[in-house]
Amino acid sequence: MPKLAQLTLALLLAASLPVHASGTPEPSEAPASRWSLPLDGGKVSSFFGALRGKRAHGGVDFSTPTGTPIKATDSGTVVASTNRYDGDKKYGEVVVIEHSNGLRSLYAHLKERLVRVGDMVSAGELIGHSGTTGRSTGPHLHLEAFKDGKRIDPQHLLDEPLEENALRQALNAKRNGDADAVYSAPRIKAKAGKTSKRSRHGGGKAATAKAPTRAKAVASKSSKRTRRG
Repeated sequence: MPKLAQLTLALLLAASLPVHASGTPEPSEAPASRWSLPLDGGKVSSFFGALRGKRAHGGVDFSTPTGTPIKATDSGTVVASTNRYDGDKKYGEVVVIEHSNGLRSLYAHLKERLVRVGDMVSAGELIGHSGTTGRSTGPHLHLEAFKDGKRIDPQHLLDEPLEENALRQALNAKRNGDADAVYSAPRIKAKAGKTSKRSRHGGGKAATAKAPTRAKAVASKSSKRTRRG
């Protein structure tokens, strides 16, 4: 090949590479991984980073009925399938999957797990069903994402925008940073009802107990007056 043609080819190749400010070619990076949604039809009830008291939410919550099929967001290997993740029961029944590029996904509060440690799963494969196990205020899926061991926002990896399918309370909490606006499932008010009933019953007993005492006092006074008369 003539020297002029070789020089032209070398210049073209150099021009096609990304260059640092120093002029050194920058190696191309692998495209970022994209995850599919872990369930169909769930509403986002809490975003990553939403305040809960003094702590920020470490994942994304999807409000969904118990028994909803939960699917792997991407292909990978199951590295945890337990009801005591990291020695803590707060996650309830939980599955953790190791993906490529140093990524991990965590699925918590499941009703049941359908995979074991070491299982290879594909994107969209069924891994369990949603529930309300562990520290949970109602049926939902808690999804977490990790990059090289550091917790990150799952929304940065998901194919679909979450705002379009989120509860209003969750959107308000994300926009305003208002801890009180974070959605949580209605708590059972049975305790309050029992307390009020006890209070009412207690008041009734107290009134009944006083009644005989007053009756005895009246009878005593009446007896004294009769004797004096």
